[in-house]
Amino acid sequence: MKYVIMALMKTLTDKQRQLWEFILSFYEDYSQFPTYDDMQTELGYSSTNSIYQHLQGLTKKNYLSKLGRGHYEIHPSKRNELSGFYPGVPVKGRIAAGAMHQAISENLGHLPVEIHPEKSDHYFALIVDGDSMIDADIQDGDYIIIDPREPKDGEIGAIQYRGETTLKTIRKRSDGIRLQPENPSYDPIDITPDEWEEVTVYGTYVGKAWKKDGNWGVIFRSD
Repeated sequence: MKYVIMALMKTLTDKQRQLWEFILSFYEDYSQFPTYDDMQTELGYSSTNSIYQHLQGLTKKNYLSKLGRGHYEIHPSKRNELSGFYPGVPVKGRIAAGAMHQAISENLGHLPVEIHPEKSDHYFALIVDGDSMIDADIQDGDYIIIDPREPKDGEIGAIQYRGETTLKTIRKRSDGIRLQPENPSYDPIDITPDEWEEVTVYGTYVGKAWKKDGNWGVIFRSD
């Protein structure tokens, strides 16, 4: 299965830009999103209806994310516009956890999570497509954190094989390696030594990101 991602340049209107810059400034000063009254006063509107329309526009253009009725946050891909803000972990694409599919390399923004500084400069995230790793608590749609090193026996690796990607537990054997799914509905993939040239290792699964009540965090895999 191929995934095609198209990005269009979505520019802001003057009023949307004015509101966006106010939201950034307010967030930098108070570490929270401004209220409707704050935004109404800043833009000089007599009602909140125009504010709502601008917020909807900023959401459609991926400047904001809507959390619920009347509640918004800065979109993860735009948080780098905050002064002094650590952008987080880059999301570099998607990986199959099911049927293998063509490798994807895309800039999908950043996860707004903080990782130890010694590790944050090389860790990256991938979005999981499929359910072959559910018994390892990796679900379809999860954001997983990858350390770009070769996985050890028994660790979960992000692998490219014959030009297609997959996320599987690595089992090293005397006659090669096995890519083992963590779902009995899927069959393992055996790779013999004469096929190793067709294998590229992206890295090792070390944890996944979670989001609750608008806040992001990371759960690291325990050995």
